[in-house]
Formats: sequence, C-alpha cells, structure tokens
Amino acid sequence: MSLILYTLFGLIGIFLFKKINFTKEIFSKRQTAIYSSIFFLVFGFFLGQHEGQNTIGTQIAFGIGNYFACFVGAIIATFLGMKFKFSFNNELFYYSLHGSVMGGFALLLAAAIT
Repeated sequence: MSLILYTLFGLIGIFLFKKINFTKEIFSKRQTAIYSSIFFLVFGFFLGQHEGQNTIGTQIAFGIGNYFACFVGAIIATFLGMKFKFSFNNELFYYSLHGSVMGGFALLLAAAIT
C-alpha cells in the first residue's frame, strides 16, 4: 500500500515540478535530493519514537523502512514517467524523489499528529 502511495506522490512530483520553472532549477539537482533524503531519514528516526517502543533499533528500522518505500516508489514513478526506461541521472528521477519525500513527509506528519 505504501509503495502505491509513494509511486503516486512520485508521479505527482514529476508532472508538477516539470511544469514550474522555479522548481526545475531547484529540484533537478542531485545535491537537493541528497539533502531531502537525509531530512526524510532523520524525520523517520524521530517518528520511530512515537510508535510505542523507544529502542534505537526500532527507530532506525522505522526511518530506513519508510525511506526505502519512498525510494522504491520514486524509482517506479520514474520508470512509468519515462515510458518504461530508467536512469538515476535523469532529472525526472529527482522530481519523483522530491515528490515522494514531500508526500511521505505530509503523511507521516499527519499520522504523528493524530
């Protein structure tokens, strides 16, 4: 279920960020993808404390598990957005990864608040 959601967020990121000139300049770079990935991992580690067990292992597993689903969803969205071709060096992958991270952040934040 989460892979489908992250794939949808990735597709939204591709089609949204590709059309806005301001986001083309920012989200097409590898460095911003690294920064947003680190942010999403750290945010996942932080939210791992909310799940009841406060051990460091569950926090790390929660953060890495969420990022893995986000990353795979971005890969699938890029694969679909490029008409069944894939490349990590394509800017569509970076758009997709940013869309997945932003959508995942919104969902995790909403889940943490409730």
